[in-house]
Amino acid sequence: MLPVKHSVAVMVFRGNEVLAIRRSEQDDELPGIWGLPAGTLRGTDTVNDVISRIGREKLGVILMPVRRLARGTQDRPKYRLVMELWEALMEGIPTYPEWQWGRLEVLRPGMAAGSLCCKLAIQIKSRAC
Repeated sequence: MLPVKHSVAVMVFRGNEVLAIRRSEQDDELPGIWGLPAGTLRGTDTVNDVISRIGREKLGVILMPVRRLARGTQDRPKYRLVMELWEALMEGIPTYPEWQWGRLEVLRPGMAAGSLCCKLAIQIKSRAC
């Protein structure tokens, strides 16, 4: 049985666009893809703790959770990923090296490469249309 990794990804909206970040080329699972900011629960972390940490440590902004949008699981080679997708509000401008506001289509290559957060984001958008 695979160990379980609980993660949270956030969608920050600006009109019809979403905040996307580009993973480093050195990323061990999905190098160079555009995806959503995400983080993993550690110890006694709550979802709110992870969302705050994503904002503070990854993006250099303040993130405030709004609502859970989706949940999904995916088996990876070394673990089972359990991911929650949350909408969040953002205060500030990201300091992350590569980020952009873009239509949800920017996440399609990530979904094709196996990104669960990209898949969940595109699925919820498809259901909303």
